[in-house]
Amino acid sequence: MQELQRRHQQRLDAHRTEDGEVIEDQYAAYDDARLETALEASDALDTLVAQLELLVADPPRRAFTLALRGPGADEGHLPWLFVVNGADLDDAYQRLSQLPSFHQWLEDVRHPGTSRQGEENLVPGQSHPGVRGPGTYIDLRLEQARVLARRAPARGSLLPPAPPPSAPGRAR
Repeated sequence: MQELQRRHQQRLDAHRTEDGEVIEDQYAAYDDARLETALEASDALDTLVAQLELLVADPPRRAFTLALRGPGADEGHLPWLFVVNGADLDDAYQRLSQLPSFHQWLEDVRHPGTSRQGEENLVPGQSHPGVRGPGTYIDLRLEQARVLARRAPARGSLLPPAPPPSAPGRAR
């Protein structure tokens, strides 16, 4: 987030004087830069909120490593390891199967004539809660958070919605 803020400040400063005033002939460019940086910041915030929601979800979600057979499994090649968040192993696999990059992986490794479903490729004995050391798996939790953020309803306010007006009482 600090890097994002620094880049945004630099973009905006390119259209301002040392005193912070917008340069006379650069108002349009400054407004464009403000809009673009605001949209990028909003997207980053949505992703952060989605990641936090994954951590505090009910039921709680945690990282799972899912092992899947890829090409060469019959020759003894190790399975591919993917990390996603889920409530349990089944939930994690379901969430993995919804991610675009996982579908791309399936397309890339699928042999002609094989099933479009990846479940037969899951290696339950090597799939588990938690993660291994960095670099030994493909971490899809950030993509998962982005997908979740896109599916989440828009948040216009941090306040809960106002209660509906009460029905008018009968006059006696």
